[in-house]
Amino acid sequence: MKKLTIFFATVLFFSNIQAQEISGAWMGTLKAGAVKLRIVIRISKTEKGYSALFDSPDQKAFGLMVNKTELVKDSLLCDIQLIKGGYRASWDGKDALTGTFTQGLGSFPLDMKKLKDDEIPKAEVKVRAQTPKEPFGYLAEEVEYDNADKTIHYGATLTKPNNQTSFPTVIIISGSGTQDRDGSMFGHKSYAVLADLLTKQGVAVLRVDDRGAGKSTLGNGDPTKLTSVDFAYDVNNSINYLLSRTDIDKNKIGLVGHSEGGMIAPMVAVKNKSVTYLVFLAGPGISGQDIWNFQMGRNVIKPNLSESDNALATDVVNKLNEPFAQSTDYNTITDKMKANYTDWKKNVSDSKEKELLYANPEESFLKIAKQFQNGLYWLNFFLKYQPAENLQKINIPVLALNGSFDIQITSTENLAGIDAALKKGGNKHYQTKELAGLNHLFQTSKFKAQSYEAIDETFNPEAATIVANWILSEGIKK
Repeated sequence: MKKLTIFFATVLFFSNIQAQEISGAWMGTLKAGAVKLRIVIRISKTEKGYSALFDSPDQKAFGLMVNKTELVKDSLLCDIQLIKGGYRASWDGKDALTGTFTQGLGSFPLDMKKLKDDEIPKAEVKVRAQTPKEPFGYLAEEVEYDNADKTIHYGATLTKPNNQTSFPTVIIISGSGTQDRDGSMFGHKSYAVLADLLTKQGVAVLRVDDRGAGKSTLGNGDPTKLTSVDFAYDVNNSINYLLSRTDIDKNKIGLVGHSEGGMIAPMVAVKNKSVTYLVFLAGPGISGQDIWNFQMGRNVIKPNLSESDNALATDVVNKLNEPFAQSTDYNTITDKMKANYTDWKKNVSDSKEKELLYANPEESFLKIAKQFQNGLYWLNFFLKYQPAENLQKINIPVLALNGSFDIQITSTENLAGIDAALKKGGNKHYQTKELAGLNHLFQTSKFKAQSYEAIDETFNPEAATIVANWILSEGIKK
């Protein structure tokens, strides 16, 4: 599911104004087993009452969203739909909050003290060299729009080339996990940089806050039940917004999907004929189950095993993954996991298991189930999704790029899957290309496992040029 990991920003509305002012910064330490995380609430007074921001400095997360918070007498109530939890605390009227933080089935004591200005943890985010800075050399407009029934509000940025009247326009569709319009991560702003590089080469770009991030709202439904189908709906709303503008060429609208976005883009294109070309950046070409099995196996299975031992280790990983595709109920999934592990374990000794795996697989996957408890609908849909079904229906131009150092959506298997499906469907207007040395975020990497944070480059310029040149020469030609 597109989700925030933990701790969020919100607007707080208070029903009673207390004699002692609650506005200011509050901090406490959340203790969950061996994990200790500082949590900060920064409260400001507004015309309507109060507003506030939740920060988790140790996770480098600042200003993240909750949905409803109230002060009722001396009780501070913060509800966070996205994690089916929140914060409940009693205020002593002075400088102490005594309360509990909940997430899913977990409940943790969290007491807070009021901070002085010089005690407030500040966001220490490295400014990357490619982050766009004014003057941009193109037009940049902050925009907002709604879906048809006004139940979802979207915030976005539209960048347009200077002094041009008939340019192609693309919508960037983000990968999994709730992200702002810039794709902010470790000081990188991947989608802002990509938009900057494309717009400077003559392609307009609409980049949009995901639901629950920035200025985009979650909508009225249960956020734990959101899947890629809902995010495809959001893309259609963004297309409708572009179609409502007089400065956008309605015959040159395309989609650029990154990771999960490369799965959502064809879901939209097979039904929305306003889409005239597609670009997949590390998009899936094989089943979600195969991708998930690979990702989980990489984290659990030891390297350099014999063929037979690797097969045995892979078997338990796949068996423990199966329940995610079979149910969306947490208890059903975990019960099936335990049964599958017991079945596998009948013929595997403890010593053999330790030779094959980094950790006890049952414990590891039960933890994963707990972690994804509020995203089980998303995960279930992803695992059962077969990209070929939609790709075979696509007859508009397609460009599929992937980095050779991508360890999330591996290049060889996924590009081959995309190629095979488009070819089977009779599409004669597509290209697939592996880009040497690029990772999942299209950064130039020294080796496959190099962390995104350790790399100063945000998005490889040559990759962006390939995208722009293809859009201008092939994407809008048909």
